[in-house]
Amino acid sequence: MPASAVRPTDLELLHRVRRGEHAVFADLWTRYEGWAHHVARRTTSRYEAEDIVQEAFTKVLTALRNGNGPTEGFAHYLRTAIRNVAATWGARDARMTVVPLGDEVGHPVYEFEVVDLGELEHPFRSLPERWQRILLLTCVHGLPLSAAAEILGMTPGAAAALAARARTGLRAAVTGVAGEDLSLAA
Repeated sequence: MPASAVRPTDLELLHRVRRGEHAVFADLWTRYEGWAHHVARRTTSRYEAEDIVQEAFTKVLTALRNGNGPTEGFAHYLRTAIRNVAATWGARDARMTVVPLGDEVGHPVYEFEVVDLGELEHPFRSLPERWQRILLLTCVHGLPLSAAAEILGMTPGAAAALAARARTGLRAAVTGVAGEDLSLAA
């Protein structure tokens, strides 16, 4: 930017976005992206900061396109949007329940449908069932190890060890390393 050029204020950029110049929203992104990631990381560690920031910026842009959104204090508005996204996602996840399905052994078994794993489908299905379950609970469904341990009927330490073995086994299956027989390692 030449020395004689004046950098537009946030309020000027917001006004231009409301008038239909949506491309200038990129300037707000450039100004606030790093700070927004910091706010998102401080707000929650349950979700990826990048996902929260992108969703918050999208919500702000949508509000501006509809004639709403911030009229002053863009940073404050963005911080609120980030917190609202994290809270909404947390509330949504809290409403999701895991339904036990009984089996012959007498303790509940939790089944999850995994629709499309793409290139991971074959390596994942080659793992022992216990490894698949711990990976589904912790990696796919994002449950903490303590919750996964309770579901699987084991101590948190045992669940942590099982998860570590399962991740190592999946890594080996994906890369084609045949260091051990996976059926015996469970």
